[in-house]
Amino acid sequence: MRKLTFALFAVAATGGASYAQTDKLLLEANRKTILDAKKKVDEAITKKDSLKAKTWLTRAEAYLDLANSQDAELTNQVPNAGFIAVESLKKAISLDVVNGKEGSTAAAAKKYLSVAYNKEGKAEGEGMKLYGAFMNAGIAKYQSKDYSGALKDLQMASEIGSKDTTAAMYTGIIGQMAKENDAAKVGFEKFISLGGKDPGIYYSLAQIYKDEKNEDKALATLEKGISINPANKDLKNEKINMYLAFKKIDSAISELSAVVEKDPSNVQTVLNLAILFDNKAEQYNAEIREVKEKLAEFDVEGVKKKVAAQKDKVDAFESEIKRLTDKIKKDPKSAVNTKKQIAEITKQRDAEKVELDNLNAELAKKSANAGNAAELNAKIAALQEKQKAAKASALANYDKALKVDPNNYDVNYNLGVIAFNEAVILNKKVGDMGMDEYKKDGKAAEATRDDKFKEALKYFEKAYSLKKEEDVKENLKQLYRVLKMEDKLKELGE
Repeated sequence: MRKLTFALFAVAATGGASYAQTDKLLLEANRKTILDAKKKVDEAITKKDSLKAKTWLTRAEAYLDLANSQDAELTNQVPNAGFIAVESLKKAISLDVVNGKEGSTAAAAKKYLSVAYNKEGKAEGEGMKLYGAFMNAGIAKYQSKDYSGALKDLQMASEIGSKDTTAAMYTGIIGQMAKENDAAKVGFEKFISLGGKDPGIYYSLAQIYKDEKNEDKALATLEKGISINPANKDLKNEKINMYLAFKKIDSAISELSAVVEKDPSNVQTVLNLAILFDNKAEQYNAEIREVKEKLAEFDVEGVKKKVAAQKDKVDAFESEIKRLTDKIKKDPKSAVNTKKQIAEITKQRDAEKVELDNLNAELAKKSANAGNAAELNAKIAALQEKQKAAKASALANYDKALKVDPNNYDVNYNLGVIAFNEAVILNKKVGDMGMDEYKKDGKAAEATRDDKFKEALKYFEKAYSLKKEEDVKENLKQLYRVLKMEDKLKELGE
């Protein structure tokens, strides 16, 4: 995203340069005039004239002259001159009210408090003096890195210039610099409501809402900015980024698919779409795993095996009890010791019978929920189909990107990762095969696995030829070992 520039500040800041060339005596005379006027009105409000509206209006005008002087020696002495002028104007208005009606002094004071606009929308009138005073003060404080102070002045300038987009825009920008996001939002929103079009403002406001996790406003701001600046790629890209940040990957895919459809030759856009589908496929893993965990709760066959094993334990104890009981009949002399053994074994059998009862209860419960298990199995199958479709779309876009630019490092690397991961899955299946299954299908499965490893090798070798990244080198070493390519391994320094 391009950086925002402070064109207004750069222009306004040069205003003081002319004063460096002004005759020193004239400058000092002007400074004396302003300070004398300030002193006079300050003294006036401490006397009986303090109840006269005209006195307060005169004071406001004196401070306005000081604030607009662009004489740093003056403005540094009274950095809040604009605010003092506002207070004085409000005081003048409050004092010039008779029988609920405002007089001419109040009317004159009010003209300073807001910029007037003619039929063409051009700013004019006495309000421009107060507006200029706050803009100048804001500029000076901005330049001295007093962002909080600059913000207050710019907020007042924006209030006085009710239809001014410039003050609103810089209120937002300085609000961000001062880390006062509420003030920044007000400034940016006002800029937009007044018809401001700068894409950087829409971007900045959307970022504030994004940080606040306000998804609706963040996306709505970007959408409005795009509607006003339809050719701006930064806003469009940021909208996709926000979809991802807000975990709305389907919306991101839909948005980027439309972009790719319009410009299928842009390899980066096609690659990004492939990555989105790749991420989508990966997301399904978590969903599938979650459903499988729920399915485990309805694993009837697993519990049946536990019941059978537990029953065998109980039967073994029963057989031993019967054998010892028969021994007493055959050898009455051993009855005392044998009865002790029978008592101990009976106690163990009873404990195992309790466990068997528990397992039977669990089996009954899970058998009653067999319908849930069927539903979950169907859900897993549906998710796996969606995952398969997402993977296919990812590969299709990777292939499309590769045709546009066969020497794109990221495309080759990602295709290598996909093939490698598929080979690892195939390798696990081979390892999990029983002896009979391996005799039947093992060799064919190994060949399929090795083909996938070779496919991954092709892409990684291409990627390494384009960029000698260490992680690609490590992947190549692993593949050379798996495929027993010792010569290639030596070439990499192994």
